[in-house]
Amino acid sequence: MRPPSIGRQRSAFRFNITPMIDVVFLLIIFFLVASYFIRSEHARPVVLPQAPGGQRDTADSRPHLTVTVESAGQYSVGGQQMSYDSVVRRIQALAQSGQSGTAGQVRIRADRTSHFGEIRQLIEACAQQRLTSIRFAVVQPGE
Repeated sequence: MRPPSIGRQRSAFRFNITPMIDVVFLLIIFFLVASYFIRSEHARPVVLPQAPGGQRDTADSRPHLTVTVESAGQYSVGGQQMSYDSVVRRIQALAQSGQSGTAGQVRIRADRTSHFGEIRQLIEACAQQRLTSIRFAVVQPGE
């Protein structure tokens, strides 16, 4: 027989930590996936041009596409080498995916020794799709 508990009453309040554990696991998965995409975006090494007036990239909620132009004139998106036509299709998809009034953004990572002709083609493809937000990746002197 159990002795009666004196002064020890059970509280009706119970703290359930299951939802908190779910949120923690979702955050872990989110950061793992986000870090994978950030690494794959910069998978192809290029020597970026220097620009003393460059601005730091800000967190932007608009969809974006990062296109890398290597010194040999090869294009890549997300670390995968692509033809110019494939890159143009990606730009078209970005333009069509934009919600009303929020067009996508194109980031161009061009090697310092790449020809301007390849970069100009990308700019013209963006202009044809009415994408006006184009950013160029640069490094500040001394970085």
